[in-house]
Amino acid sequence: MQFVAACKKPPVFCIITEYLSGGSLRKYLIQEGPHSVPHNLVLKLALDIARGMQYLHSQGILHRDLKSENLLLGEDLCVKVADFGISCLESQTGSAKGFTGTYRWMAPEMIKEKRHTKKVDVYSFAIVLWEILTGLTPFDNMTPEQAAYAVTHKVLYLHIILVYCIFMVIFLFPYTWIRRSENN
Repeated sequence: MQFVAACKKPPVFCIITEYLSGGSLRKYLIQEGPHSVPHNLVLKLALDIARGMQYLHSQGILHRDLKSENLLLGEDLCVKVADFGISCLESQTGSAKGFTGTYRWMAPEMIKEKRHTKKVDVYSFAIVLWEILTGLTPFDNMTPEQAAYAVTHKVLYLHIILVYCIFMVIFLFPYTWIRRSENN
């Protein structure tokens, strides 16, 4: 996301970035409806998000609130990571006490207010992948608090890992194999 300007004079603290006319990924998924995103677009969206998160992590930054509402789309459906309101440097993480986030996308260690690493973003990425594949809101049959309980007590944790692994096998590995065969 292109940085334009910033203001840090009290009481105004803000950053100004490029405008992305496509709105949020969540809005797009709602418009498209459940199970309607073509597989090649699923792959493109997932790779855009992964590249953005890989860049943040290479800079030592944890997003800590990765979700479809914080992923913005350009006209060409290029995804850019947004809303760094609760981001931090990985070197400065302690516990998540006083943290506010979104339970449906939040990793168990964040919910439990424990020390955390990049893995919290990887967990949230898996939830977003499930969301792109299904077009549904995660844990929509539960309140956010019920979802948090289920995740922290491993009632739903294995399901999410399974979905992530299936995504990797079905979509990303064949793509890698295709690219390798093109280079041979």
